[in-house]
Amino acid sequence: MANPKPPRRVPAGQPRRPERKPEPETPVETPAASPVDDGPATGEVEGGKLDLSDLELLASMNPDELAALMDGSSQRVSLEPGTKVTGKITRIGRDTAFIDLGGKSEGQLERGDLPDPDAKAGDEITAFVVRADDGLVLLTSKLTGAAAAEHLADAQAAGLPVEGKVESRNKGGFTVRVGPVRAFVPASQMSRRQGVDPDGYIGQVLQFEVLETGDRVVLSRRALQEKEAEEKARALWPTLEEGQSHRGLVTSVQPFGFFVDIGGVDGLVPKSEIGWGRIDDPRQVVKPGQAVEVIVLNVDAVARKLTLSAKALEDDPWSAVGTEFMGGGVYPGTVTNTMEFGVFVELAPGLEGLAHISRLAGSTYKKGDTLQVRLLEVDHDRRRLSLAPVLGDAEVVPVGAEVTGTVVEVNPAGVVLQLGDGRQAFLPSGEVALPPGTVLAQRFRRGREVTARILREDGSRVTVSLLDDPSEADRGWRQHQSQAKSSSFGTFGDLLKGLKLPDK
Repeated sequence: MANPKPPRRVPAGQPRRPERKPEPETPVETPAASPVDDGPATGEVEGGKLDLSDLELLASMNPDELAALMDGSSQRVSLEPGTKVTGKITRIGRDTAFIDLGGKSEGQLERGDLPDPDAKAGDEITAFVVRADDGLVLLTSKLTGAAAAEHLADAQAAGLPVEGKVESRNKGGFTVRVGPVRAFVPASQMSRRQGVDPDGYIGQVLQFEVLETGDRVVLSRRALQEKEAEEKARALWPTLEEGQSHRGLVTSVQPFGFFVDIGGVDGLVPKSEIGWGRIDDPRQVVKPGQAVEVIVLNVDAVARKLTLSAKALEDDPWSAVGTEFMGGGVYPGTVTNTMEFGVFVELAPGLEGLAHISRLAGSTYKKGDTLQVRLLEVDHDRRRLSLAPVLGDAEVVPVGAEVTGTVVEVNPAGVVLQLGDGRQAFLPSGEVALPPGTVLAQRFRRGREVTARILREDGSRVTVSLLDDPSEADRGWRQHQSQAKSSSFGTFGDLLKGLKLPDK
Protein backbone atom coordinates (compact mmCIF):
# COMPACT_ATOMS: atom_id res chain seq x y z
CA MET A 1 0.00 0.00 0.00
CA ALA A 2 1.40 3.42 -0.95
CA ASN A 3 2.35 5.93 1.76
CA PRO A 4 -0.40 8.51 2.38
CA LYS A 5 0.19 12.08 1.11
CA PRO A 6 1.10 14.75 3.69
CA PRO A 7 -1.71 17.04 4.84
CA ARG A 8 -2.51 19.89 2.50
CA ARG A 9 -1.53 23.34 3.90
CA VAL A 10 -3.98 26.20 3.72
CA PRO A 11 -3.47 29.91 4.33
CA ALA A 12 -3.72 31.09 7.93
CA GLY A 13 -7.14 32.35 8.88
CA GLN A 14 -9.04 29.82 6.70
CA PRO A 15 -10.58 26.62 8.10
CA ARG A 16 -8.83 23.47 7.10
CA ARG A 17 -10.99 20.82 5.44
CA PRO A 18 -9.94 17.27 6.39
CA GLU A 19 -8.64 15.28 3.44
CA ARG A 20 -10.44 12.13 2.46
CA LYS A 21 -8.75 8.83 3.10
CA PRO A 22 -7.69 6.99 -0.02
CA GLU A 23 -10.16 4.35 -1.05
CA PRO A 24 -9.06 0.75 -0.37
CA GLU A 25 -8.44 -1.60 -3.25
CA THR A 26 -11.45 -3.62 -2.13
CA PRO A 27 -14.41 -1.31 -1.69
CA VAL A 28 -15.86 -1.33 1.76
CA GLU A 29 -19.51 -0.58 1.99
CA THR A 30 -20.26 2.04 4.61
CA PRO A 31 -23.63 3.20 5.77
CA ALA A 32 -24.66 6.73 4.87
CA ALA A 33 -24.28 9.24 7.65
CA SER A 34 -27.44 10.80 9.00
CA PRO A 35 -27.57 14.54 8.48
CA VAL A 36 -27.09 16.58 11.66
CA ASP A 37 -28.06 20.24 11.72
CA ASP A 38 -26.21 21.42 14.84
CA GLY A 39 -22.72 20.13 14.20
CA PRO A 40 -20.29 18.38 11.89
CA ALA A 41 -20.99 14.84 10.85
CA THR A 42 -19.15 12.00 12.57
CA GLY A 43 -17.75 9.38 10.23
CA GLU A 44 -17.87 5.73 11.26
CA VAL A 45 -16.46 2.52 9.88
CA GLU A 46 -17.89 -0.97 9.92
CA GLY A 47 -18.45 -2.26 13.36
CA GLY A 48 -19.58 1.17 14.67
CA LYS A 49 -16.01 2.35 15.53
CA LEU A 50 -15.12 6.11 15.50
CA ASP A 51 -13.07 7.37 12.54
CA LEU A 52 -9.92 8.91 14.11
CA SER A 53 -8.57 10.48 10.89
CA ASP A 54 -9.75 14.00 11.90
CA LEU A 55 -8.05 13.73 15.27
CA GLU A 56 -4.86 12.54 13.62
CA LEU A 57 -5.07 15.48 11.22
CA LEU A 58 -5.43 17.96 14.08
CA ALA A 59 -2.51 16.37 15.88
CA SER A 60 -0.33 16.79 12.79
CA MET A 61 -0.91 20.58 12.60
CA ASN A 62 1.68 23.02 13.83
CA PRO A 63 0.59 25.67 16.39
CA ASP A 64 0.15 28.41 13.77
CA GLU A 65 -2.10 26.22 11.63
CA LEU A 66 -4.09 25.18 14.65
CA ALA A 67 -4.51 28.80 15.76
CA ALA A 68 -5.62 29.76 12.26
CA LEU A 69 -8.17 26.97 12.30
CA MET A 70 -9.51 28.04 15.68
CA ASP A 71 -9.69 31.71 14.59
CA GLY A 72 -11.43 30.76 11.38
CA SER A 73 -14.00 28.64 13.17
CA SER A 74 -14.90 31.43 15.58
CA GLN A 75 -17.19 34.30 14.82
CA ARG A 76 -16.14 37.96 14.79
CA VAL A 77 -16.09 39.25 18.36
CA SER A 78 -17.98 42.34 19.43
CA LEU A 79 -15.59 45.07 20.63
CA GLU A 80 -16.99 47.79 22.86
CA PRO A 81 -15.40 51.25 23.12
CA GLY A 82 -12.78 51.28 25.87
CA THR A 83 -12.03 47.56 25.55
CA LYS A 84 -8.38 46.74 26.00
CA VAL A 85 -7.02 44.62 23.13
CA THR A 86 -3.67 43.13 22.17
CA GLY A 87 -2.70 42.30 18.63
CA LYS A 88 0.09 42.15 16.09
CA ILE A 89 0.85 44.76 13.49
CA THR A 90 0.17 43.33 10.05
CA ARG A 91 1.22 46.31 7.98
CA ILE A 92 1.97 50.02 8.33
CA GLY A 93 0.77 52.53 5.77
CA ARG A 94 1.63 56.17 5.39
CA ASP A 95 -0.93 57.29 7.98
CA THR A 96 -2.40 54.10 9.44
CA ALA A 97 -1.18 50.95 11.15
CA PHE A 98 -3.32 47.81 10.85
CA ILE A 99 -3.59 45.48 13.83
CA ASP A 100 -4.65 41.84 13.73
CA LEU A 101 -7.03 41.39 16.67
CA GLY A 102 -7.93 37.77 15.91
CA GLY A 103 -11.34 36.39 15.07
CA LYS A 104 -11.20 37.98 11.61
CA SER A 105 -11.10 41.38 13.33
CA GLU A 106 -8.62 44.00 12.25
CA GLY A 107 -8.05 47.29 14.03
CA GLN A 108 -6.75 50.56 12.66
CA LEU A 109 -4.43 52.85 14.60
CA GLU A 110 -3.07 56.22 13.50
CA ARG A 111 0.61 55.83 12.73
CA GLY A 112 1.52 58.76 14.94
CA ASP A 113 -0.28 57.03 17.81
CA LEU A 114 2.04 54.02 17.78
CA PRO A 115 3.68 53.63 21.21
CA ASP A 116 7.00 52.95 19.49
CA PRO A 117 7.77 55.11 16.42
CA ASP A 118 10.14 52.36 15.21
CA ALA A 119 7.46 49.66 15.36
CA LYS A 120 7.22 47.27 12.40
CA ALA A 121 5.03 44.49 11.09
CA GLY A 122 4.95 41.55 13.48
CA ASP A 123 5.35 43.66 16.64
CA GLU A 124 2.72 43.18 19.33
CA ILE A 125 1.03 46.22 20.84
CA THR A 126 -1.66 46.95 23.39
CA ALA A 127 -4.36 49.47 22.58
CA PHE A 128 -7.91 50.45 23.42
CA VAL A 129 -11.03 50.43 21.24
CA VAL A 130 -12.37 53.84 20.30
CA ARG A 131 -15.17 52.70 17.97
CA ALA A 132 -16.22 49.40 16.42
CA ASP A 133 -18.97 49.25 13.78
CA ASP A 134 -19.49 47.68 10.35
CA GLY A 135 -16.24 45.76 10.66
CA LEU A 136 -14.18 48.92 11.31
CA VAL A 137 -12.33 48.92 14.62
CA LEU A 138 -10.62 52.20 15.51
CA LEU A 139 -7.91 51.96 18.17
CA THR A 140 -5.86 54.32 20.29
CA SER A 141 -2.81 53.80 22.44
CA LYS A 142 -3.89 56.50 24.90
CA LEU A 143 -7.08 56.64 26.88
CA THR A 144 -9.40 59.62 27.15
CA GLY A 145 -12.63 60.48 28.89
CA ALA A 146 -14.68 57.75 30.56
CA ALA A 147 -12.62 55.01 28.93
CA ALA A 148 -9.52 56.41 30.60
CA ALA A 149 -11.16 56.56 34.00
CA GLU A 150 -12.46 53.00 33.65
CA HIS A 151 -9.11 51.55 32.62
CA LEU A 152 -6.66 53.47 34.81
CA ALA A 153 -5.30 50.27 36.35
CA ASP A 154 -4.92 48.70 32.90
CA ALA A 155 -3.17 51.83 31.64
CA GLN A 156 -0.77 51.72 34.57
CA ALA A 157 0.03 48.06 33.98
CA ALA A 158 0.45 48.48 30.23
CA GLY A 159 2.32 51.80 30.45
CA LEU A 160 -0.26 53.52 28.26
CA PRO A 161 -0.78 57.28 28.59
CA VAL A 162 -4.10 58.78 29.59
CA GLU A 163 -5.40 62.16 28.60
CA GLY A 164 -6.55 64.67 31.17
CA LYS A 165 -7.35 68.35 31.62
CA VAL A 166 -5.40 70.45 34.12
CA GLU A 167 -8.01 72.14 36.30
CA SER A 168 -6.10 73.94 39.04
CA ARG A 169 -2.81 74.33 40.88
CA ASN A 170 -2.15 73.92 44.56
CA LYS A 171 0.86 74.04 46.85
CA GLY A 172 2.09 70.56 46.00
CA GLY A 173 1.13 70.25 42.36
CA PHE A 174 -1.87 70.17 40.02
CA THR A 175 -5.39 68.76 39.93
CA VAL A 176 -6.14 66.95 36.65
CA ARG A 177 -9.52 65.67 35.51
CA VAL A 178 -9.47 62.30 33.70
CA GLY A 179 -13.07 61.73 32.68
CA PRO A 180 -15.01 61.69 35.95
CA VAL A 181 -11.88 60.97 38.00
CA ARG A 182 -9.83 63.66 39.73
CA ALA A 183 -6.13 62.92 39.75
CA PHE A 184 -3.06 64.58 41.27
CA VAL A 185 0.15 65.54 39.47
CA PRO A 186 3.08 66.54 41.74
CA ALA A 187 4.76 69.80 40.69
CA SER A 188 8.02 67.96 39.99
CA GLN A 189 6.19 65.56 37.64
CA MET A 190 4.54 68.14 35.40
CA SER A 191 7.56 68.78 33.15
CA ARG A 192 11.20 67.83 32.71
CA ARG A 193 12.01 71.44 31.83
CA GLN A 194 12.87 74.19 34.27
CA GLY A 195 11.65 77.73 34.43
CA VAL A 196 8.20 77.10 32.91
CA ASP A 197 5.34 79.24 34.29
CA PRO A 198 3.20 76.75 36.27
CA ASP A 199 0.04 78.78 35.75
CA GLY A 200 0.44 78.27 32.01
CA TYR A 201 -0.66 74.64 32.37
CA ILE A 202 -4.11 75.54 33.70
CA GLY A 203 -6.81 74.62 31.17
CA GLN A 204 -4.52 72.54 28.96
CA VAL A 205 -5.38 68.99 27.87
CA LEU A 206 -2.22 66.89 28.24
CA GLN A 207 -1.11 63.28 28.31
CA PHE A 208 0.07 61.62 31.50
CA GLU A 209 1.47 58.32 32.70
CA VAL A 210 -0.40 56.62 35.56
CA LEU A 211 1.80 56.21 38.64
CA GLU A 212 -0.77 55.20 41.24
CA THR A 213 -4.40 54.04 41.20
CA GLY A 214 -6.97 53.21 43.83
CA ASP A 215 -8.12 55.69 46.45
CA ARG A 216 -5.65 58.22 45.08
CA VAL A 217 -4.73 58.55 41.41
CA VAL A 218 -1.28 60.02 40.77
CA LEU A 219 -0.12 60.97 37.29
CA SER A 220 3.16 62.12 35.72
CA ARG A 221 3.75 64.07 32.56
CA ARG A 222 7.51 64.17 33.11
CA ALA A 223 7.76 60.38 32.88
CA LEU A 224 6.28 60.44 29.37
CA GLN A 225 8.59 63.25 28.32
CA GLU A 226 11.65 61.37 29.55
CA LYS A 227 10.65 58.21 27.70
CA GLU A 228 10.07 60.22 24.54
CA ALA A 229 13.45 61.94 24.97
CA GLU A 230 15.19 58.58 25.39
CA GLU A 231 13.65 57.27 22.18
CA LYS A 232 14.65 60.40 20.28
CA ALA A 233 18.15 60.30 21.76
CA ARG A 234 18.74 56.74 20.57
CA ALA A 235 17.89 57.81 17.05
CA LEU A 236 19.74 61.15 17.19
CA TRP A 237 23.15 60.20 18.66
CA PRO A 238 24.36 58.20 15.62
CA THR A 239 23.55 61.12 13.31
CA LEU A 240 25.33 63.92 15.23
CA GLU A 241 28.41 65.43 13.59
CA GLU A 242 30.58 68.47 14.20
CA GLY A 243 29.46 71.55 12.33
CA GLN A 244 25.76 70.64 12.25
CA SER A 245 23.24 73.37 12.96
CA HIS A 246 20.32 72.61 15.30
CA ARG A 247 17.45 74.51 16.84
CA GLY A 248 16.66 73.66 20.43
CA LEU A 249 15.21 74.82 23.74
CA VAL A 250 17.21 76.00 26.74
CA THR A 251 16.61 73.51 29.55
CA SER A 252 18.94 74.84 32.26
CA VAL A 253 21.16 77.90 32.83
CA GLN A 254 24.27 77.63 35.02
CA PRO A 255 27.15 80.01 35.87
CA PHE A 256 29.40 78.07 33.47
CA GLY A 257 26.97 78.02 30.53
CA PHE A 258 23.55 76.65 29.58
CA PHE A 259 22.09 73.36 28.33
CA VAL A 260 20.04 73.01 25.16
CA ASP A 261 17.73 70.14 24.16
CA ILE A 262 18.15 69.66 20.41
CA GLY A 263 15.63 66.83 20.11
CA GLY A 264 16.13 64.36 22.93
CA VAL A 265 19.82 65.12 23.50
CA ASP A 266 21.00 67.85 25.87
CA GLY A 267 24.18 69.69 24.91
CA LEU A 268 26.22 72.26 26.81
CA VAL A 269 26.95 75.74 25.48
CA PRO A 270 29.97 76.88 27.56
CA LYS A 271 30.08 80.49 28.68
CA SER A 272 32.89 81.18 26.22
CA GLU A 273 30.65 79.98 23.35
CA ILE A 274 27.55 82.00 24.19
CA GLY A 275 28.61 85.10 22.27
CA TRP A 276 31.61 87.05 21.01
CA GLY A 277 31.18 89.71 23.67
CA ARG A 278 32.28 89.38 27.30
CA ILE A 279 29.61 87.51 29.28
CA ASP A 280 29.86 87.45 33.07
CA ASP A 281 26.56 85.72 33.88
CA PRO A 282 24.76 83.49 31.32
CA ARG A 283 21.50 84.06 33.20
CA GLN A 284 21.50 87.61 31.92
CA VAL A 285 21.57 86.34 28.33
CA VAL A 286 19.20 83.33 28.08
CA LYS A 287 16.25 81.92 30.00
CA PRO A 288 14.94 78.32 30.37
CA GLY A 289 12.46 77.51 27.61
CA GLN A 290 14.02 79.99 25.18
CA ALA A 291 14.54 78.77 21.61
CA VAL A 292 18.10 79.10 20.33
CA GLU A 293 20.17 78.16 17.28
CA VAL A 294 23.42 76.28 17.96
CA ILE A 295 26.31 74.62 16.14
CA VAL A 296 27.76 71.26 17.16
CA LEU A 297 31.38 71.71 18.32
CA ASN A 298 32.21 68.28 19.75
CA VAL A 299 30.44 64.90 19.92
CA ASP A 300 31.37 62.20 22.43
CA ALA A 301 28.80 59.46 21.81
CA VAL A 302 30.49 57.05 24.24
CA ALA A 303 30.40 59.43 27.21
CA ARG A 304 27.12 60.95 25.94
CA LYS A 305 28.59 64.47 25.99
CA LEU A 306 27.70 67.11 23.45
CA THR A 307 29.34 70.55 23.23
CA LEU A 308 27.53 73.30 21.36
CA SER A 309 28.18 76.90 20.33
CA ALA A 310 25.82 79.81 19.87
CA LYS A 311 28.42 82.39 18.83
CA ALA A 312 29.61 80.25 15.90
CA LEU A 313 26.46 81.34 14.05
CA GLU A 314 27.36 85.02 14.44
CA ASP A 315 29.83 87.00 12.34
CA ASP A 316 33.36 87.07 13.73
CA PRO A 317 33.88 90.64 14.99
CA TRP A 318 37.57 90.43 14.07
CA SER A 319 36.51 90.69 10.42
CA ALA A 320 35.77 94.37 11.11
CA VAL A 321 39.45 95.06 11.85
CA GLY A 322 40.92 96.72 8.79
CA THR A 323 37.51 97.81 7.51
CA GLU A 324 35.50 99.47 10.28
CA PHE A 325 38.49 99.78 12.60
CA MET A 326 41.65 101.09 10.99
CA GLY A 327 45.09 101.53 12.48
CA GLY A 328 45.59 105.09 13.74
CA GLY A 329 41.84 105.73 14.01
CA VAL A 330 40.12 107.01 17.12
CA TYR A 331 37.05 105.09 18.36
CA PRO A 332 34.78 105.09 21.41
CA GLY A 333 35.18 102.18 23.78
CA THR A 334 34.10 100.80 27.13
CA VAL A 335 36.40 99.50 29.84
CA THR A 336 35.58 95.82 30.41
CA ASN A 337 38.36 94.88 32.81
CA THR A 338 41.17 96.51 34.74
CA MET A 339 44.47 94.76 35.43
CA GLU A 340 47.79 95.74 37.00
CA PHE A 341 49.34 96.04 33.54
CA GLY A 342 46.56 98.06 31.92
CA VAL A 343 42.88 98.14 30.99
CA PHE A 344 40.87 96.21 28.41
CA VAL A 345 38.58 98.30 26.23
CA GLU A 346 35.74 96.90 24.09
CA LEU A 347 35.34 98.62 20.73
CA ALA A 348 32.46 96.36 19.59
CA PRO A 349 30.86 93.19 21.02
CA GLY A 350 33.64 90.60 21.05
CA LEU A 351 36.33 93.05 19.88
CA GLU A 352 38.62 94.17 22.69
CA GLY A 353 42.02 95.78 22.89
CA LEU A 354 44.54 96.45 25.62
CA ALA A 355 45.63 99.90 26.69
CA HIS A 356 48.92 99.17 28.44
CA ILE A 357 49.63 100.96 31.69
CA SER A 358 52.56 102.68 30.03
CA ARG A 359 50.07 104.45 27.74
CA LEU A 360 47.69 105.60 30.47
CA ALA A 361 49.90 108.57 31.52
CA GLY A 362 48.89 108.11 35.13
CA SER A 363 45.14 108.13 34.40
CA THR A 364 42.97 105.60 36.22
CA TYR A 365 39.89 103.85 34.88
CA LYS A 366 37.26 101.48 36.23
CA LYS A 367 35.00 98.88 34.64
CA GLY A 368 32.20 100.49 32.67
CA ASP A 369 34.03 103.75 31.94
CA THR A 370 33.69 105.07 28.39
CA LEU A 371 36.57 106.77 26.63
CA GLN A 372 38.08 107.58 23.27
CA VAL A 373 40.99 105.37 22.25
CA ARG A 374 43.36 105.25 19.32
CA LEU A 375 44.04 101.95 17.57
CA LEU A 376 47.81 101.82 17.57
CA GLU A 377 48.78 98.29 16.55
CA VAL A 378 47.03 95.21 15.13
CA ASP A 379 48.38 91.68 15.69
CA HIS A 380 46.36 89.49 13.31
CA ASP A 381 48.19 86.29 14.26
CA ARG A 382 47.30 86.57 17.94
CA ARG A 383 44.13 88.60 17.34
CA ARG A 384 45.25 91.41 19.61
CA LEU A 385 44.73 95.17 19.47
CA SER A 386 46.97 97.75 21.09
CA LEU A 387 45.12 100.86 22.21
CA ALA A 388 45.85 104.17 23.90
CA PRO A 389 43.46 106.66 25.46
CA VAL A 390 43.05 109.95 23.61
CA LEU A 391 43.23 112.94 25.94
CA GLY A 392 40.39 115.33 25.19
CA ASP A 393 39.78 116.09 21.53
CA ALA A 394 43.44 115.93 20.53
CA GLU A 395 44.13 115.14 16.88
CA VAL A 396 47.14 113.46 15.33
CA VAL A 397 49.87 116.02 14.70
CA PRO A 398 52.12 115.85 11.62
CA VAL A 399 55.90 115.56 11.36
CA GLY A 400 57.63 118.80 12.35
CA ALA A 401 54.82 119.91 14.63
CA GLU A 402 55.33 120.77 18.24
CA VAL A 403 53.83 118.39 20.78
CA THR A 404 53.56 118.14 24.52
CA GLY A 405 54.07 114.78 26.10
CA THR A 406 54.18 113.24 29.55
CA VAL A 407 57.13 111.14 30.62
CA VAL A 408 55.98 107.57 31.25
CA GLU A 409 59.26 105.66 31.11
CA VAL A 410 63.00 106.38 31.21
CA ASN A 411 65.67 103.90 30.16
CA PRO A 412 69.30 104.17 29.03
CA ALA A 413 68.23 104.31 25.37
CA GLY A 414 65.93 107.29 25.80
CA VAL A 415 62.64 108.61 27.16
CA VAL A 416 59.09 107.41 26.35
CA LEU A 417 56.47 110.15 26.17
CA GLN A 418 52.69 109.81 26.12
CA LEU A 419 51.30 112.29 23.58
CA GLY A 420 47.87 113.86 23.81
CA ASP A 421 46.61 112.08 20.68
CA GLY A 422 47.04 108.69 22.32
CA ARG A 423 50.30 107.77 20.69
CA GLN A 424 53.63 107.25 22.40
CA ALA A 425 56.75 109.04 21.29
CA PHE A 426 60.36 108.13 21.85
CA LEU A 427 63.03 110.66 22.68
CA PRO A 428 66.43 109.02 21.96
CA SER A 429 69.21 109.70 24.42
CA GLY A 430 71.32 111.02 21.53
CA GLU A 431 68.86 113.89 21.15
CA VAL A 432 69.46 115.01 24.73
CA ALA A 433 72.54 116.97 25.80
CA LEU A 434 73.13 116.27 29.46
CA PRO A 435 75.33 118.32 31.77
CA PRO A 436 78.44 116.47 32.91
CA GLY A 437 77.78 114.03 35.71
CA THR A 438 73.99 113.67 35.08
CA VAL A 439 71.86 110.84 33.64
CA LEU A 440 68.47 110.77 31.88
CA ALA A 441 66.61 109.57 34.98
CA GLN A 442 67.78 112.68 36.85
CA ARG A 443 66.69 114.98 34.08
CA PHE A 444 63.33 113.37 33.19
CA ARG A 445 61.07 112.29 36.03
CA ARG A 446 57.88 110.23 35.45
CA GLY A 447 54.87 112.51 35.02
CA ARG A 448 56.89 115.51 33.87
CA GLU A 449 55.60 117.36 30.82
CA VAL A 450 58.05 117.84 27.98
CA THR A 451 57.74 119.97 24.86
CA ALA A 452 59.17 118.31 21.76
CA ARG A 453 59.11 118.33 17.98
CA ILE A 454 58.15 115.31 15.83
CA LEU A 455 61.13 114.20 13.77
CA ARG A 456 59.66 111.18 12.02
CA GLU A 457 56.69 108.81 12.20
CA ASP A 458 56.42 105.14 11.28
CA GLY A 459 52.86 103.98 11.87
CA SER A 460 52.26 104.34 15.57
CA ARG A 461 55.99 104.80 16.29
CA VAL A 462 56.90 108.45 16.71
CA THR A 463 60.39 109.86 17.26
CA VAL A 464 60.82 113.33 18.73
CA SER A 465 63.54 115.77 19.68
CA LEU A 466 63.47 118.29 22.47
CA LEU A 467 62.25 121.78 21.75
CA ASP A 468 64.09 124.63 23.58
CA ASP A 469 66.39 122.13 25.24
CA PRO A 470 67.80 123.75 28.38
CA SER A 471 71.03 121.85 27.74
CA GLU A 472 71.58 123.97 24.63
CA ALA A 473 71.58 127.09 26.78
CA ASP A 474 73.93 125.43 29.18
CA ARG A 475 76.33 124.71 26.36
CA GLY A 476 76.04 128.32 25.13
CA TRP A 477 76.80 129.71 28.52
CA ARG A 478 79.81 127.49 28.90
CA GLN A 479 81.08 128.50 25.46
CA HIS A 480 80.45 132.14 26.21
CA GLN A 481 82.22 131.90 29.51
CA SER A 482 85.20 130.14 27.96
CA GLN A 483 85.45 132.79 25.27
CA ALA A 484 85.23 135.53 27.84
CA LYS A 485 87.98 134.00 29.86
CA SER A 486 90.28 133.67 26.86
CA SER A 487 89.65 137.27 25.76
CA SER A 488 90.25 138.60 29.26
CA PHE A 489 93.61 137.06 29.90
CA GLY A 490 95.20 136.20 26.51
CA THR A 491 98.87 135.17 26.39
CA PHE A 492 101.71 136.58 28.37
CA GLY A 493 103.13 138.22 25.17
CA ASP A 494 99.77 139.90 24.47
CA LEU A 495 99.82 141.37 27.93
CA LEU A 496 103.27 142.81 27.36
CA LYS A 497 102.25 144.47 24.06
CA GLY A 498 100.06 146.97 25.70
CA LEU A 499 102.39 147.72 28.53
CA LYS A 500 104.43 151.03 28.28
CA LEU A 501 107.81 150.91 29.79
CA PRO A 502 109.17 154.03 31.56
CA ASP A 503 111.89 156.02 29.78
CA LYS A 504 115.29 155.55 30.99
